[in-house]
Amino acid sequence: RSSDLQDLHQELGETVNLSVRHDDEVVYIERTSGSNSMMRVVQIIGARAPLHITAVGKLFLAEDGVEKCVDYARRTGLPRFTENTLTDADTLSKELEKIRRQGYAFDSEEAEKGVSCIGAGIYNDDGRLVAGLSVSAPSDRLDKGWTAQVRRTAEKISKAIGHQTR
Repeated sequence: RSSDLQDLHQELGETVNLSVRHDDEVVYIERTSGSNSMMRVVQIIGARAPLHITAVGKLFLAEDGVEKCVDYARRTGLPRFTENTLTDADTLSKELEKIRRQGYAFDSEEAEKGVSCIGAGIYNDDGRLVAGLSVSAPSDRLDKGWTAQVRRTAEKISKAIGHQTR
């Protein structure tokens, strides 16, 4: 699994994160970033972030379905981190609907100004979303075309832990 993260990092030259869900937050469990990258994203291992401000967090919310998301919004109040944070339950719902359809998620400076992310889900042998893989980069460098590579790597890891793709 680490080697998959490393390969993706080498391919894109940007920071690659592996995170899991813990209650209403994502927790970063592994990260690969280059020594040459001048990026100061402060998500170190064990760092947490609310689900609604990260690409991977949104994947988990999308998987939860509408009712649980409404509960999440009510419970957390959808705190704002930047002016792009989705702090409105309806806007968040629409975004999650789109994520459900497309199978990946973006964070467009919603957690930190100047930083964007592309996230894809990692599924286990029961087809359950167990983790997320994301690439984060300064927004002016992030290429939405990377989505394919991020998804491919997430699928590779999913297969490695027994997920059967239909």
